[in-house]
Amino acid sequence: MLYLITPDSTVYTADIELGLALADEKAGRRRLADLDWRPDPGTVEPARLLALALRHGIDARRGLVVHGGFVAQALEPDRLRAVQQNHRLVTQQLESIADEPRFEDRAWFRHERAVAEEARQASNGALREAEKRAEELAEDPVQDHLVRAWQRAGGLAPAE
Repeated sequence: MLYLITPDSTVYTADIELGLALADEKAGRRRLADLDWRPDPGTVEPARLLALALRHGIDARRGLVVHGGFVAQALEPDRLRAVQQNHRLVTQQLESIADEPRFEDRAWFRHERAVAEEARQASNGALREAEKRAEELAEDPVQDHLVRAWQRAGGLAPAE
């Protein structure tokens, strides 16, 4: 998956591998700008994509292209937070309707709680790791050649 951001802050996607798209461009078959770009349904905010594009993008003449792997890495903390929130809501709903455990079931309930706590800790660890990777991605330096490409396409220079 590729993402294209244009100077009017429109985000498009193309379902093609970057290597294939670059090979087509190099062979003169099709430029990146001419791929089958479709409006993005709101997967990523334009400002966030532009920040990624200025660090990890490719000049596509009409805007900047970003590989979907960078977008996924940047969005992973948000996805994990949503999963955690959903899990908390389901847990609260289940606890609100659960009967008090019978004496013979208490060991099983303790085991289930221990498993749930272990899963929660693993989820928190995964979130911390995803946040670290997304932060590292965002802290990479802006590439001067991508800023120039963005300006040539009609985009405004990013604020320092």
